[in-house]
Amino acid sequence: MSIKPIKRVNVGEQVFDQLKQMIIDGEWKQGDKLPSENALADMLGVSRITVRQALQKLGTLGLIETRLGEGSFVKVIDISENMQALVPAVYLSGQETEQVFEFRQIIDVESVRLAVRRGTQEDIEELKKIHKKMLQKKDESDSLGFAVMDTEFHFKISQMTRNPLIIKTNEILREVINSYVTTIIEKMGWDLALKYHGKIIDAIIAKDEKGAVEVMREHLENNVKYIEEIKCESSIRTTY
Repeated sequence: MSIKPIKRVNVGEQVFDQLKQMIIDGEWKQGDKLPSENALADMLGVSRITVRQALQKLGTLGLIETRLGEGSFVKVIDISENMQALVPAVYLSGQETEQVFEFRQIIDVESVRLAVRRGTQEDIEELKKIHKKMLQKKDESDSLGFAVMDTEFHFKISQMTRNPLIIKTNEILREVINSYVTTIIEKMGWDLALKYHGKIIDAIIAKDEKGAVEVMREHLENNVKYIEEIKCESSIRTTY
């Protein structure tokens, strides 16, 4: 994409739109330095003030950053840094458990579909190891250890998607999930969790997307049901 002279109709918006599009199209990549205000004004055939206003708007949107004495640069986006804001947002909402598990219902179902498509034999062996550790924790009556392995199982599924957004989101929310999984396991029972995870592994091995999705959906719907029951029981105890 080459810079084109601006027609003098809504000049400021045209300048902004063209500069924004160059960033979106990758003409200017993350970390690249933009031409100076004077250079852009000459290329676009507009005033320096118009260019400055467009750059300020791009800065407000978080697309560029201006460094004193250096110029304007396309902002380098750190996914993990930006998504880390999810943690306080979730905790401060006052409904973190319901929101996280509703989110998990949506994301994990599609994650297991991608895991079937993209998972390797090495990934499957890792899932089997986690499942075996869950069995060991059951034999040891270690509910906390069992819950940690349960969360690790789902996190491994997210890693198998090879999608950094899915992986990072699950990583950030693990703490919130871990804090409640123990209670769910105690209510649901060890065997049911093991059964679901075993069926998920079998479906992944068989490359059965539909089967994996159905098992994961049923598994997580049950989790949400147990959360609602636990909340209800807690409310009743508090009342009395």
